Amino acid sequence: GSAFCTEQNMEQSISYLDQELTTFGFPSLYEESKGKETKRELNIVAVLNCMNELLILQRKNLLAQENVETQNLKLGSDMDHLQSCYAKLKEQLETSRREMIGLQERDRQLQCKNRNLHQLLKNEKDEVQKLQNIIASRATQYNHDMKRKEREYNKLKERLHQLFMNKKGKKIAMEVLNYVGRADGKRGSWRTGKTEARNEDEMYKILLNDYEYRQKQILMENAELKKVLQQMKKEMISLLSPQKQKPRERADDGTGTVLSDVEEDAGELNRESMWDLSCETVREQLTNSVRKQWRILKTHVE
Repeated sequence: GSAFCTEQNMEQSISYLDQELTTFGFPSLYEESKGKETKRELNIVAVLNCMNELLILQRKNLLAQENVETQNLKLGSDMDHLQSCYAKLKEQLETSRREMIGLQERDRQLQCKNRNLHQLLKNEKDEVQKLQNIIASRATQYNHDMKRKEREYNKLKERLHQLFMNKKGKKIAMEVLNYVGRADGKRGSWRTGKTEARNEDEMYKILLNDYEYRQKQILMENAELKKVLQQMKKEMISLLSPQKQKPRERADDGTGTVLSDVEEDAGELNRESMWDLSCETVREQLTNSVRKQWRILKTHVE
């Protein structure tokens, strides 16, 4: 653009600057005039002082501007940092909200699970109470059964003791064929006093067990002997069948006699006391009797 001051408008420019500086509080650029009609002269010292003050003011303004710019930069950096922190805090807030929703859901599930566990615990307590009642009832029943068994055992013991005393009174000797040992393999020490009742119980138990074992063994022997007799009877019938009618009749009579003799011998053995004879003795006597009758039958047939 055009210059502010030229040679043509120098006076006007100085006058304008004087007015502006005076308005801003600076001293006038002209010297004081002594009369109204005299022309005002330019005061060079005032101009220089005004220029110096303007320069100082400019430096202050520049320094203030730099400070303001620096502060603006700091404020901008702080603003960016605050915006970043705000974004992070906003994200953390959103994350916290989601976590809170998840925790609330988990708390709801845990409360529901807790209610279910309380109900299950209540059911288990009821079941335990029922089982305790059943156990108490069974214990009572067991005690009643034990008392009943004990009464039956005492009656059986008294009966066995009475039978034992009756046999002892009749002076019937019982041959001990096998040693009646204890279950643990040790020899029993029969003592009196405090252990008398216990020793009697053990004796009765051992005698009962031995009696049951012997009874089973005798039943097995009787079954085997019956099978042998039936087989011999069949063999005798098959042996006598080819004979003529008359010899057959005689053979039948002989067979009947022999069989009756065998049955009589077996009856005699059965009538004997099994406490006095062992199984081996009974088997031997029956075998000898059968052999004897077989020889008689064979001789009769020939």
